Amino acid sequence: MELIVLRDGEEHRVAIEPGDKGSVVRIGERTYLVDRVPTSGTVRSLVIEGRQFEVSVRPNSGGRYQVGLPGAIEEVEVLDPLTYLAEKGGAREASRGPRTVTAYMPGRVVALLVEEGQEVESGDGLVVLEAMKMENEIRAETAGVVRKILVSEGQAVEGGDPLFEIG
Repeated sequence: MELIVLRDGEEHRVAIEPGDKGSVVRIGERTYLVDRVPTSGTVRSLVIEGRQFEVSVRPNSGGRYQVGLPGAIEEVEVLDPLTYLAEKGGAREASRGPRTVTAYMPGRVVALLVEEGQEVESGDGLVVLEAMKMENEIRAETAGVVRKILVSEGQAVEGGDPLFEIG
């Protein structure tokens, strides 16, 4: 499983794989052997590279968590890679005129949810893209009219490939 953890404006890519004696956790270039001891409530007992740590994890809204370590409290945001790419792409300001909606990652077009000439509102589904064995609905980031559909059902796309023009 791969996750994106945002902390203090920094992006950390975290990969977690089950291992024989716990989980293998890769953060950037560093790899750790992590085991957890079952507890109740919000406290987690982790054994990292043979050292035990008590950590309190409290969920906030929108994928944000408050993590309490001895002597410090941090707030982090945890996202799956597809959601992170979608939000990162949506952070760009829309320019005047037609906008091109692109694929967030490689995949296959499963279903087109709109037709050329159709009006859409921000958040309306445009296309279903199968990526990483999951079906993901790509939504309109702004209101407008679908000017041009640039893909067809069953078509393979790469990350960044244009899907639609909305104006």
